[in-house]
Amino acid sequence: MRQLWAPWRMAYVTGTDPAPEGCFICAAAGSGADGGLVVERAERTLTLMNRFPYSSGHVMVAPRRHASDLRDLTAEECLALMEATQRALDAISSVMQPGGFNVGLNLGAAAGASVDHLHLHVVPRWGSDTNFMPVLADVKVLPEHLEVTASRLREALASRNGAGGPPA
Repeated sequence: MRQLWAPWRMAYVTGTDPAPEGCFICAAAGSGADGGLVVERAERTLTLMNRFPYSSGHVMVAPRRHASDLRDLTAEECLALMEATQRALDAISSVMQPGGFNVGLNLGAAAGASVDHLHLHVVPRWGSDTNFMPVLADVKVLPEHLEVTASRLREALASRNGAGGPPA
């Protein structure tokens, strides 16, 4: 029998995950906090692994400036958000070869937004990614540790953007 190992999920599943002080996306964009899960820092955007992913490779792309609504972004920030999303799609495609993607925004609590900092979800999908675990046990099986995926995506983004990558 093989065991599933996802230790980072226990605090989330049990509801004991301490709420981060302030905005975790702003902290990651500014100080380098959560550096192991950040895969790209660009001039106007930040891309980081979702700590509670729907599937392996699930990233969040956010503007560096704290904004709660898409309508709060400038035209330049909107463009930068879409360009960062394209880079994330390219990196995930080259590293993980998914069959497709779910890409989307949750705007407002009623729509499922649980974080006040606007962010776009990029979720890789495979034709065979639905299995019995979510149905029977309310468990998702992720075949790769978040930090390993983050490292692989950082490499792919760095090689796509040259050695230095986008401006920090």
